[in-house]
Amino acid sequence: MTKKIFAISTLLLVLVIGAIFAYNFLLKKPASQEEGLDNAKISEEGKLNATDSSGKTAEKNASIQAISDEPVFGATLSPDGNFLYAFLASNGQLNQFDLSGKLEKVLSTEKFEDIKKITWNKPRNKAIIKTEPAPGMAKFLYFDISGKKVSVLKGNIDSVSWSNLGDKIIYKHYDPKTKKRTVNVADPDGKNWHTVAEMSYRSAEMAPIPGSSDISFWPSPNAFTAAFVASVTFGGENQKELFKDRYGVDLLWSPNGDQAALSASDEKGGHKIDLLLMSRQGGEIQSLVFPTFAAKCAWSSDSKTLYCAMPGDIPDSAILPNDWQEGKVTTSDTFWKIDITSGKKERLVDPEKIGSSYDVLNPFLSPDEKSLFFVSKSDGKLHKLSI
Repeated sequence: MTKKIFAISTLLLVLVIGAIFAYNFLLKKPASQEEGLDNAKISEEGKLNATDSSGKTAEKNASIQAISDEPVFGATLSPDGNFLYAFLASNGQLNQFDLSGKLEKVLSTEKFEDIKKITWNKPRNKAIIKTEPAPGMAKFLYFDISGKKVSVLKGNIDSVSWSNLGDKIIYKHYDPKTKKRTVNVADPDGKNWHTVAEMSYRSAEMAPIPGSSDISFWPSPNAFTAAFVASVTFGGENQKELFKDRYGVDLLWSPNGDQAALSASDEKGGHKIDLLLMSRQGGEIQSLVFPTFAAKCAWSSDSKTLYCAMPGDIPDSAILPNDWQEGKVTTSDTFWKIDITSGKKERLVDPEKIGSSYDVLNPFLSPDEKSLFFVSKSDGKLHKLSI
């Protein structure tokens, strides 16, 4: 009897030990695996690393995502703000995407070639398309999206903008007969034009001043040009100087038109660029102590905040903004929010979570201002930063 009890006890002990072995080594997941999965679920803005079938590590960045598979031009919000518009570099067609980058539909099958720049009107139902069929040869096309109408603007134009209402174009024209360069206003197809100001510079930029009937204009950003910013009414009256004697000047008006973010250098052919604030009347200049280009900034809808990319990895030998504009220098940017009243600056994303190198150009905000969209000059793709 004693031998029988001993045998049964031994058998039970063996079964228990076997069950413990099976649980620990066959059924239970390693602690490191469980912790890794938990961390991946908990992380809301970090990087999630996974290994693909080839053994390479695939990295997904939750803060900044490429939402186009190829280079695009003229990326902007749709009129209702619920979608994105963009011309594809591969075929020049205008497509509509949702805010995550998913293709919704093709808005136009018109194939625009050699695109250099897209300039939208405020309602975003019309665009001026700048093409360059040959080096140094600019051609401007007027495109009406609703009517799918395309027409060619007259020659000797080097830059175009839109009026505040988006029903008129503002353009810089050169007359080879008189040798005069002028700022003009016309219908989008170039008809009913009139001159509002003369300008001696070969290349210029124009922009309407929001909340007014005034037009601002200035020489195209150049590190060797001592620039000025001037304004004039749509009728050509009351021309006045707003800003002068800085180099590489470019600007971006706030939505309410009370002030402009202005990038400039106080050194001819220099390396330094500073971001300034200029009032609508001019003369009231405030430095934001923030080194960036106006083309790397976007205003909040209430005109109280600037969202800007700060360029990095610029060699000391670079001449700004020329080398950046001409593609001789590619920047690696960080992302910031600036309160223009207090001057307080906050990072939008930690540098270690940016995950790649971005050279930001012409950023814009989603309607709820929780996402910042931008094209990176380094790859031409549209990206989305979750704020």
